[in-house]
Amino acid sequence: MQTRVGVWRDIGIYAGVWTLLGVFSFAQWLANAPSRTGNHPWGPVLAGVMLDYYTIGIATPIYVWLVRRFPIDAPRVGRTVLVYLGVMAACVVLKWAIHVPLENTLLHRHWQFVEVLVSESYAVLLAQVIFVVMLIAIDWYRRARQTELRASNLEAQLSSAQLDVLRSQLDPHFLFNTLNSISTLMHRDVDAADTMLFRLSEMLRLTLGSSSAQETSLRAELETVRLYLQIMDARFGDRLSSRFDVPDALLDERVPSFLLQPLVENVVRHGIDETTQRTTVRVSAAVAGAELTLRITDDGRGLPPAGGRREGFGLRNTRLRLSELYGAGAHLEVANRPEGGAQVEIVIPRRIGLVAVT
Repeated sequence: MQTRVGVWRDIGIYAGVWTLLGVFSFAQWLANAPSRTGNHPWGPVLAGVMLDYYTIGIATPIYVWLVRRFPIDAPRVGRTVLVYLGVMAACVVLKWAIHVPLENTLLHRHWQFVEVLVSESYAVLLAQVIFVVMLIAIDWYRRARQTELRASNLEAQLSSAQLDVLRSQLDPHFLFNTLNSISTLMHRDVDAADTMLFRLSEMLRLTLGSSSAQETSLRAELETVRLYLQIMDARFGDRLSSRFDVPDALLDERVPSFLLQPLVENVVRHGIDETTQRTTVRVSAAVAGAELTLRITDDGRGLPPAGGRREGFGLRNTRLRLSELYGAGAHLEVANRPEGGAQVEIVIPRRIGLVAVT
């Protein structure tokens, strides 16, 4: 909704545009005045010209509504142009219905409505077309700026997500514990230690070597999550297990880059770190119509009560990214499960086969 200041600003701008068009038209009349015969006082002429343009401009709110309600976008250009012509034709009738009585009263003319409507409407329609084209150009510029701003926001959010993932992987607590686990395994099982070191290096490689695309395949996202959970499995041993219930047919679905690992890490950090019980983390995916649903569930200690729960930066950034990428077509919910543990559910529109958003 526009503020009152914004409304008056727009009114002032549009009034200024119609004033400039009227002044320009009057300047043309003055330039051609020497070629005319007879005496034509410029005062009544100026008044008539400005009245002419101001009564065209009375319909400005209709023109603005028309451009915003019916943007000229393929493939409906032909139908939209017909709507424009129909609305502008109605505005021509409105213009003369207001103009003729005012000019007859103020300037003592004796114009007939039907006669003027037939003989003078071409120039009015031309002025309308010029003004509407200007509004269309402004609307295209506004939408281009919004698209540019949205792309900039998405790039910043992707960088933030990428940095969050990298920061978690380089976090001293995670890194030192992982290296300590590798060191311990070196004395008991060299092959297992080598495998764990390989997984850690692969995680860093995948994160640092990722592209700048906003979306990636579900297959690529799950690869990072598997590496992370395998490292955590070596650290927690019998206290952690993981399951992946993702049909092969869904592995090529498009999902936001760096979506799943921060959420899985959250589960491990808050659901397992502070308990001695065995916890199973399950990652699943399913489709229903045009929607892809991703779930991360655990059977750990669950979330704290709502009053003592605070949403972290990573979760807020994920919500913001989903909103920017998919609008109202996506949502993220975090809740406790009735049978124990917590669940993160992400629903996004399916984009399989589409080019990744960059």
